[in-house]
Amino acid sequence: MATQVNNGSIPKKKKFSLVSYIKETKQELKRVTWPTKKELLKNTGIVLTVVISFTILVWLLDTALSGALAYILSR
Repeated sequence: MATQVNNGSIPKKKKFSLVSYIKETKQELKRVTWPTKKELLKNTGIVLTVVISFTILVWLLDTALSGALAYILSR
């Protein structure tokens, strides 16, 4: 079993290079698995459905709790 020895030295940081950064970014973007148009539309539909559903749920809860609070305070 190999052990790594830390002699207390701090590794030097590489100097930032914008050209190198852009090249590396382009290489990484080539590795990305992009969704097909069909998958994108399906996932967008799911997200919109969930957002609209939760918006309606929060609105209903807000209306019900506001009504209950108004009823309690009016007594």
